[in-house]
Amino acid sequence: MRLMPPTTRRTPAAPKVRMPAAAKPDRNREEDELLGKTFDLAQRIGLLAYHPLPAQIRPGRYVTAAQGSGAKGFVDAVFAGPGGQLWREFKAADGIVSVEQQRWMDMLAAGGADVGVWRPVDLVSGRITAELNSIRRPRKPLGDVDAFRAALEQIRDASPEAVACSTLLASVQQLAADTLHGRYHDLTEAGRG
Repeated sequence: MRLMPPTTRRTPAAPKVRMPAAAKPDRNREEDELLGKTFDLAQRIGLLAYHPLPAQIRPGRYVTAAQGSGAKGFVDAVFAGPGGQLWREFKAADGIVSVEQQRWMDMLAAGGADVGVWRPVDLVSGRITAELNSIRRPRKPLGDVDAFRAALEQIRDASPEAVACSTLLASVQQLAADTLHGRYHDLTEAGRG
């Protein structure tokens, strides 16, 4: 008589998980460390910082909840201060910007955003600190060229019929003088009201 082994329930084999390339975990760790140090620095100097966190949906698979056209490739972090915003992608020393990430950075830059890529060498060199410090304080008032340009725009918007050279020159001189003395914002508000 043959003895039969007791009946056992077989559990299905664990799914095979494809392990990322050996360099990838080091690269991610390098980027995460850079991001953490940069966020600490931003917090110390009083800036706002935003970074969406990915969620693990299964072992080895992470996704970041996002919606909209072009959601893939959005920059890693945004830093904001009274002097502006910085839109930054964080990369390891040998990290490569993806096509989607480059598309986002190109579109943001086309709209006037301060966009760039930060790598660990940028923290060591002081570049990251300098760029974060550049948005700590409000931007400087309009310079001479900007003041003159703003005065011309004010004239164009307020009085398109001012085409005579003497009238135009007098108006530009007065508006430029007011602008340089910090009264330009008062003039624009009065012109709108």
